Formats: sequence, structure tokens, C-alpha cells
Amino acid sequence: MAEETRRYLGTAHAAYQRFADRVSRADRDQPTRLEGWTVGDLADHVTWGAAMEAEAIRVIAGGAGVDTVEGDLAAAVGAFEQIIDVDVPAETMVTVPAGTVPLAFAAPLFAFEAALHASDLEHALGEDARLRAEELDACAVVIGPMLDLVATMPPAEPIALDLVGLGEGIRLMARDGVWRRGVPDRAVGATTTVSGTADDIVLFAAGRVAADALEVSGDRTHAERFKQYFPGP
Repeated sequence: MAEETRRYLGTAHAAYQRFADRVSRADRDQPTRLEGWTVGDLADHVTWGAAMEAEAIRVIAGGAGVDTVEGDLAAAVGAFEQIIDVDVPAETMVTVPAGTVPLAFAAPLFAFEAALHASDLEHALGEDARLRAEELDACAVVIGPMLDLVATMPPAEPIALDLVGLGEGIRLMARDGVWRRGVPDRAVGATTTVSGTADDIVLFAAGRVAADALEVSGDRTHAERFKQYFPGP
């Protein structure tokens, strides 16, 4: 396994472990910033996600299935830890709910998922919910392709919507009924620019914070409609 892939899996495990260490502090009925989700809902989702991801890696490594960990967060996090050092080439295809992708992409995707939900829990507990530097590194890899996966029909008028603050930044262009993605071009102005820290941009793209929490220039309408254009996760 490539060192970078192993590092992303380690980042995911650390976030899952952080979640497991903190979740007992909250009442399962406590609400979270995810509309309609309680801490209990979040814990159940994280348990399922960590176990599913661990199983996906075990399958491509030729390993046997693991015992069920349904409802057992500690067991799910432990199962994930066991796959960090599995010897699998980074180009090996992994099947996850988002589709079938190379392990080199699945690993930072797992880190993004784990980091985001650890942040969700920390926010519910009133703790510092900012993502760690290594988590933001993983997010910078996957945010653009993730937005491609969830994109809905673009608006009728052409737009260039820039997200600035994470990695090279992301330009999302709507033209002729199709979304196209690229890196912001300072020489060509955007219809709408959303700027903030890397943490701000990840949480905005993931629907955890609204446009009014960031700096928006140009047409604010497109920033306010962002989650209509790119729903989830």
C-alpha cells in the first residue's frame, strides 16, 4: 500500500477513534447540526460507516468477512484500525456507496467522512469542531470529485462559482445545462466567489455552515443555493 494511502486511512481511524472517545459524553437524544439527526443517529451512522469501509478494504485484500459489529462502535473502529496496514495497491478498485473507486481515492474519502462526523459530534458537545490539518489535506483531494457525484441540474444561466480557501480552490461552472469543474482563474472573474479558511470551505461544501458565515462576493444567490446545486453529504 502506498504511504499516502496508508496515511489517509490512519487519519480516518484517528477521527473515528476521536468520535468513539467522545460520544459517551452526550445523550443519544441530543440534537446535532444535521437537520433531524440526534447524537444517537450520528453514532449509528458512524458505526455502520466505519464497519462498511473496513469490510470493503478486507474484501479487496482477499480477507474473510468480519463478525457483525452492528451497534458496536468500538468494534467497528477496531475493525477499521486492522485494515490500515493491509498490503493492497493504491490502484485497486474499492466498492463503496458512492460507487467503485480506486483505493487511492477511497482512502481520503474515508478520512473526509470520519473527520466530518467527528466535527459534527464535537459541535454538538460544544467543543472545538475545527478539522485537523491532516483531515483538511484529505478533504482537498475529495471535495471536487465528490461535488461532481452529487451535482444536480445546473441553473439555466451560465455561472462560475468559486470556492476559495481549500487547496488550489474549486471553480464550478454551469454552462449549456452541464456542470464543469476546474481551478479558479483570477484572470477570469467568477459570478460568485465564496472565500474562507479551509475548514470554512469544507463545512460549507458539506452543508454544515451557510453562505452568510463566509465571505461572499458577486451574486450571493448562487452561494445561498449551493446545497440545491450540490446536495449532501
